[in-house]
Amino acid sequence: MKLILINLFLICMMAYTSLAQKQDTIRVFDIESFMSSYQEISPDTMVYMATQHPATFPEGNMALNRFVKQYLQKHIKSSVQDKVMVLCSIIIEKNGCISSVHILPTNNTDKGLESHVIEALFASAPWTPALQDGKRLRYKTYFSIQFP
Repeated sequence: MKLILINLFLICMMAYTSLAQKQDTIRVFDIESFMSSYQEISPDTMVYMATQHPATFPEGNMALNRFVKQYLQKHIKSSVQDKVMVLCSIIIEKNGCISSVHILPTNNTDKGLESHVIEALFASAPWTPALQDGKRLRYKTYFSIQFP
């Protein structure tokens, strides 16, 4: 946990340094207030992206890809003809259920297809939750599906 916070701090410092160089201004950064804001976050609500055992879909990502495509074939009247890729971020809760799906912007997707992909992901089977030191954690991952 401390390693994650230290890495986050270093990334923020590099971002502020690059901004200061571009705008010719000096920004003062108070590390104590920065760290105290992260100490107030409950570990139960924190979302992790790196764990000892990441959250996984039963039978893997290929099975999830097949499930989404089959779901879309059943629920969309017209099939997707163009080569399209939908990229999304998914938050998997401690019980393995998906709590959040956000479609990331790409140049070649339509809103109707995106909403059906979101529905399909929420309708999918529960995931195996992420584990760190034997404790279940909320986990964020990315998923892409390519059509046709």
